[in-house]
Amino acid sequence: MLLGPELQAGARAVSAGSPCQGCQGVRAGVRKPTLGHWPHVWLAPLATAAAARSRVRRRVEDREELMRPRTAESKFWQWKEGITVHYAKASKLPSDTAVVLLHGFGVASFHYEHQFAPLSQAGYTVYAMDNVGAGLSWPDRDPAPGGPQELQDVAGSQWGFGSPDPQYEDMVIGEDLWVQQIKDFISQLVAEPKVILAGNSLGGYLTVLATAFMEDSTLQRIKGVALLNATPFWGWIPNRAKNPGLHSAFPWKGRLPVPRSVRALALTWYNTLRNPDSIEWLLNFVTVNPAGVGHQLPVRIAAMADHPNGAAAFSQILFTPQAELSFEDALQQVVARKVPALLLYGREDPWIVPYWGARAYMTAPSADYFQVSPSGHCPHFESPAAVNAALLRWLHATNPVEGQELLEPLPADIGESFHVREADGRELKVTRRGLPEPFREGGIAWDELPAWIQSCF
Repeated sequence: MLLGPELQAGARAVSAGSPCQGCQGVRAGVRKPTLGHWPHVWLAPLATAAAARSRVRRRVEDREELMRPRTAESKFWQWKEGITVHYAKASKLPSDTAVVLLHGFGVASFHYEHQFAPLSQAGYTVYAMDNVGAGLSWPDRDPAPGGPQELQDVAGSQWGFGSPDPQYEDMVIGEDLWVQQIKDFISQLVAEPKVILAGNSLGGYLTVLATAFMEDSTLQRIKGVALLNATPFWGWIPNRAKNPGLHSAFPWKGRLPVPRSVRALALTWYNTLRNPDSIEWLLNFVTVNPAGVGHQLPVRIAAMADHPNGAAAFSQILFTPQAELSFEDALQQVVARKVPALLLYGREDPWIVPYWGARAYMTAPSADYFQVSPSGHCPHFESPAAVNAALLRWLHATNPVEGQELLEPLPADIGESFHVREADGRELKVTRRGLPEPFREGGIAWDELPAWIQSCF
C-alpha cells in the first residue's frame, strides 16, 4: 500500500516530471547517463528494497501504538484461552446506556476515533472492539506452528501454516466466531443495562447477525441498532444447509493450518491488498472527499496486516462458508424482535449503492432511513460531524440519557434535510429517505440507483 513519506514525495516528483537519480539527463533532454551514473542505477533497487524492509520493521515495532485509538482508553480481555481481545472504551459520566461500535473489514476500533468523544460527551458509554484477526485481537501464539521456513522472515505470514495446535482447532476466523465474540462481549464486559449496536460495512452485517442470534436474556438489553452502509452479503462459499452440494465441493472450510492448495492464491492476494499503496487507492476509491483519506489510515491498516497471523486469518476469512442467515433474513429477525433501527448511508458509496439502503428499508420499514451526501462507504470516518449529528439525534429520540443536552429532532418527512459543516469546511446534507417513488416534489427520485446515475438527471 503506502510507500512512506520520503518515497511518496519521490514518486510525486517523478510523476510531475522532476528529474530522478540516474535518469536526469534523459528527462531534461540534455544527455544520457554516463558510465559514472550506472552504479547508482544498480544500487537503487537494493536501496529501495532495504528501505521497504526498514519501513516494515518500523510498522511492526509501532503496531501496538498504531492500533490503539487516540481518543479512547485501550483495554484487553482474555476472551478464550489463547485468544486476547482488544477493545476501546470512552465515558465521561456514569451512564445506563452503552453504544457498541463494530468495525468493517480491514480496519479496527481505531476507525471510530471521531465517534468516541461526541458520543461519550453526550452521556453514553462508548465501546469499540477489535474482531479476532484485526487490530490487537489475535491468538496469543502460533495456532499452527512449524510453517515453511521461507515464510518465517515475511511479516504477516509466520503463523498458521504448520501443524495444528489442538487448542486452536475450533478457531475459524469468520462471521460465526465474530458473532459469538460480540455476544460474549456484551454479556461479559458491557455493564450498562441498555445497549445500542452500531456498525459500518461488515460491522453493520455483524450487527444484525448478532442481534438475530442473541439469547433472550441479552436481547432484552438491545435497545437499538444503527447500520452505516451495512454490507448486505458476506462470504462466497454457500452455507451447508442452503446448498450442501456446492458447500462440499470446497474441501477447506477455514480450519488451520492453511493448506498448500490455497496457500499461493491466499498469499498473493493478501500481499497485494496489504501493500500501503493499494490500501490508499482502495480507500480513496470509496471516498468522496477530494482530499482523500490521507496517509495515516493506510499505514495503520498495513501495520495491522503485519501481525504474524495476518495472512492465515485472511485465508480463513476468504474460505469460511456463509452464515446460516443472510443479511435480509437477519434484518427480518431484528424487525420481528421489535428492535428500533437506524439506516444511515453515505449516498455516494460505489459499493453499497443507494439500492441496498432502499432494499434494507423495504425489509425494515419501521426504521429511520437517512442518506448523508456527499459521502462514501465509511461516512463515520469521511463525514464524522454529519454522522455524529444524525446518530445523536436518533439516540436522543429513542434512547435519551439523563442530563443530555436537548437536540433538534430528526427530519420527520421524506425528502426533508438538515445540513452539517465538517471541520474542513465541507457542507453535508442529511436527508430522510423512504421507499423509492416514481415522482417526488416534481422530480424523478431514483433512490435505488447508484449516485453516479442519479447525477445524470
